[in-house]
Amino acid sequence: MRVCEVMSSPAVVVTPDTPVKQAALALAENAFTSLPVVDVDSSFVGLVSEPDLLVDRFPPDPRIPGPRTSVPDPGKTVGDVMHTDVLVAHPQEGVADLVTVLRLAGLRAVPVVDGGTVVGMVTYRDLVRALARDDALIAADVTRRLGCYAGPDRWAVAVSDGEVTLTGEERDPIERHTVGLIAEAIIGVTSVRFADPVVVAEG
Repeated sequence: MRVCEVMSSPAVVVTPDTPVKQAALALAENAFTSLPVVDVDSSFVGLVSEPDLLVDRFPPDPRIPGPRTSVPDPGKTVGDVMHTDVLVAHPQEGVADLVTVLRLAGLRAVPVVDGGTVVGMVTYRDLVRALARDDALIAADVTRRLGCYAGPDRWAVAVSDGEVTLTGEERDPIERHTVGLIAEAIIGVTSVRFADPVVVAEG
C-alpha cells in the first residue's frame, strides 16, 4: 500500500499571510491537527499545527487568583507561528514505512509533497480508515486485480479481518510471489497467505 492510496486529497492549505483565527477555523471545521503552508505559487513552505496556534493565545483568567504576568505577542498570521523544518511524505512511499516514521517522530500527520507541491495530507485517521475497510470490499478488489493479472477464477480469495487467503492450483513460485504482492498492495490488506488446495485421496 502506498501513501497516495490512503492520503486525504486535495489538502486544505493556508499561506503565511493567513490570519491565525482563519487557520484555527480551518482546523476546527475539518477536524485536522495541522495544515500545510504554501506560498503564492503553491510551493510547500511549512506546517502549522494546533499547538502552534495556541501558544500564548489565551490571557490568564482574572477570576483565578495568582500573579499576573504580561502575555507576549503570539503573532497574528500563520507565518508568525509556523514551522519550516517539516517532515514530509512522498505519494509513492510505502504506508508501512510511514507508520514507523510517524511513531518514531511522535507525529499524527504529515503533508504529502511531490515536486515541491502539496498533493495531500496523511493522518492516523486516514490509516485507521484503511485498516477498518470492509472485508467484502477488500476481497472484491483483490479478486478484480488478480483477475486482470492471471485471468478470472484462477485464484479464490477469502478475507478475514484484513488477512487475505489465496487458494489456487498454480504452483509456479514466480506467479505465487507476484499475486501475493498484488494482494498486499490493496487498501485494507494486513497480510497475505496461501492455502494449498485440499487433495482428496481416491478410495
